[in-house]
Amino acid sequence: MTRAAALLALAAGCVVGRHQVAVPPAGEPAALVGSAALVHPLNDLARHPWVALRDRDGRWERWEVMCCPDDGGEMGTVRHSSIDPLDDHGGGGGDVRVHGVWRGAEAERIAACVRREAPSYPHRSSYHAWPGPNSNTFIDWLIRRCSMHVDLPGPNIGKDYRGLIGVSTTGGGTGVQLETPLAGLKIGLTEGVEVHLFGLALGIDLWPPALIVPLGPGRIGFDDR
Repeated sequence: MTRAAALLALAAGCVVGRHQVAVPPAGEPAALVGSAALVHPLNDLARHPWVALRDRDGRWERWEVMCCPDDGGEMGTVRHSSIDPLDDHGGGGGDVRVHGVWRGAEAERIAACVRREAPSYPHRSSYHAWPGPNSNTFIDWLIRRCSMHVDLPGPNIGKDYRGLIGVSTTGGGTGVQLETPLAGLKIGLTEGVEVHLFGLALGIDLWPPALIVPLGPGRIGFDDR
């Protein structure tokens, strides 16, 4: 086994207390942030995310940016659809994860914010797998605009794209980050410390404790909040 293969196996198998992938039961408003691994051989290296919303009527709506729209639209176009919140459409890897779930009044607040802010996403006609902007850039932007306070995993390359140089709050809401396409730094009370090199994340998450890696589930240690 090569060193690279051994590292992939280590990263994919060392998450303690991994959360069950589930959506809130019907009957109340809900919102979630999810992502899916890309197709092989990128399934351990990159992920595609989305935000899904559900009103009291029980119907889901999903917001995401696609690399190559099947309707002939421009790359980077924000897509609003009724795709199931746990369908890996756009990912294709089958490893679907839920990174944050909100219910009731908080879900309604997030839904109103997403519907208001998503159409004004600043990179609507631009898409670059590396360093960004891409589908992860869009969801991280929404997370911060709508105060969802959740972090996308390390393999979600593009989540830290801020243009040529940029400073912002973190997705988790307890820190700040300084980013360029080649290098970046994120520091937060709960996010810990991350160093970003060419879009790849390496660091230490303080709560729950884990090493942040740009492979597999993105961490070695306890599963994320």
